[in-house]
Amino acid sequence: MNTSWLSESWRVLWPSPWVNVALAVIAVICGMLVGSERQRREKSAGLRTLALVCLGSAIFTMISFMFSSNTGDSGRVAAQIVTGIGFLGAGAILHGRRIISGMTTAASIWMIAAIGMTVGAGYAMAGLALSLLVNRLLVGFFLYETHWHPDLQHASVILEYAPNGGLTRVRLERVLTDYDLVGASAEWIDLSGELSRLTLKVKLARVHLYELLANLIDIPEVRSIKEHPQPLKISNRS
Repeated sequence: MNTSWLSESWRVLWPSPWVNVALAVIAVICGMLVGSERQRREKSAGLRTLALVCLGSAIFTMISFMFSSNTGDSGRVAAQIVTGIGFLGAGAILHGRRIISGMTTAASIWMIAAIGMTVGAGYAMAGLALSLLVNRLLVGFFLYETHWHPDLQHASVILEYAPNGGLTRVRLERVLTDYDLVGASAEWIDLSGELSRLTLKVKLARVHLYELLANLIDIPEVRSIKEHPQPLKISNRS
């Protein structure tokens, strides 16, 4: 049984232009494999973004194979892909007054571009394997940080804020989504027309707990915030 298509470049095994079509489809699948994890966690670069980045990187790499020594240097195309992805990744990084977020998403964009270049060069199966590896790494690291990290601690956070016509709650929920805290772990109470309270029951590594508190403090409508080392018993009202 011939299994050369698993390890060799498809450019050697398949004729053009069908090999380019097949590689483009594989690139989209690779982007979707990594993007599905980012999409599930509601990150800024999700399914569509990473699928397009992977496809674009593959297409630019395929175009570079059309160059000869008389028309250009194919190595420059690959170098420009890396440069362009650097700008795109930088746009996914958010700088706050105290913390920087979005680094994992930016790294995912950088990695999916490398996978797209691998696929564009003809190594489709290697690209698929790398995509599965990155997907499993992202899922595994998240589970480790939220369930098995040795520095995990339980805490309850009581936060009072000005509702601002519901806009503040939207901002707070956006922060909580980054830490998978939306749902049963949050209790929202209207104290008056000008003041509301959010009670959070969290289980985070200490560094992520500090990041969460810093993100919450950065919201201008937040009036006060208190952290308790032991979780409080809260209801599921919203």
